[in-house]
Amino acid sequence: MKRCIAWILTALAAAGCATPPVTPKRWYPEVNARGDALATVFESRIPCLDCQAIKFGLALYRGRDGAPSTYRMARVYVAKGNERTVNEGAWSVARGTKLDPQAPLVQLDGNAPAEFRAFWVIGENILFILDRDLSPRVGTAGYGYALNRVNLR
Repeated sequence: MKRCIAWILTALAAAGCATPPVTPKRWYPEVNARGDALATVFESRIPCLDCQAIKFGLALYRGRDGAPSTYRMARVYVAKGNERTVNEGAWSVARGTKLDPQAPLVQLDGNAPAEFRAFWVIGENILFILDRDLSPRVGTAGYGYALNRVNLR
């Protein structure tokens, strides 16, 4: 009986010493420099010509009135330094792709790289990265250009 109790106490003590899970630090703040709230975040891994893939993220902020405010874009070029590159600027809502002149778009300002300035809004949960001609970009067998909405809570 004593041996059983000692074993249980040892097991409980060891369990108490277990390291809690690590929560990764978010690459985007909850509010921007203006104090505008984070509206939504989209992330995915997209094709890359000279690296394994690009971990891509886009955080969109809205003003107190609900109007588009600023964005924060992050890219990590996997297996090519793995450093995070961040761009910030203003975003707006626009219309029109090569396929649909009425399609809603998220348009980023000139602070974003030219290849990442236009996004086709496919419902609330998906953005599709467009090329400079506002045509859908073609992915590879492993990666595409659809960004998925991230659950913020």
